[in-house]
Amino acid sequence: MTLLTPSGKPYRTLGCLQQFDPENPVHNLFNMWDEEAIKIGGSPIFYYECLIQTQTIDPLYREDRGKLWCPEPVQLWAVYEPVEQQNFQSMYGIDSQDEMKFELNYRAVLRDLGHPPKIGSRIQTPHKNENWIIIQRKVGEFKMWGEIRLNLLCERFQENATTGEGEIEQRRPDFTIN
Repeated sequence: MTLLTPSGKPYRTLGCLQQFDPENPVHNLFNMWDEEAIKIGGSPIFYYECLIQTQTIDPLYREDRGKLWCPEPVQLWAVYEPVEQQNFQSMYGIDSQDEMKFELNYRAVLRDLGHPPKIGSRIQTPHKNENWIIIQRKVGEFKMWGEIRLNLLCERFQENATTGEGEIEQRRPDFTIN
């Protein structure tokens, strides 16, 4: 038994799958709309990229104890809800368990940075002048075969008081609120 078209001829495939075109301008419309929505409803954040030095990598833990952050930030736009500060007392002193999720437009971040944000990089929020370190990065929302949102899970950045490691510079980016 053969499949027939409405005209009575045998049905033939075109030789390719007819699926959604990823280069379709409708997809770019979603990205532009999402980027604008984040700029209207969100706030700017400052991204300090983590610079890893291979000579100071710990061979056992595979982490850089002497990591540096780029002194010049890149301004990104994100939607986030500031968290209430929680300081827990443990036998080693005060420990902060705060975590925050930042939602960014994926294409805007790729355009501004040239690559996805690095885990271990620092984010500074001018809203409450807090510093966060990126611990997880994932794509959050999909539309028409493309990524729309980028979710960054961050924990509060803590300077090392004994060695001075990870000290935040006193110079802050110029930011004026109109």
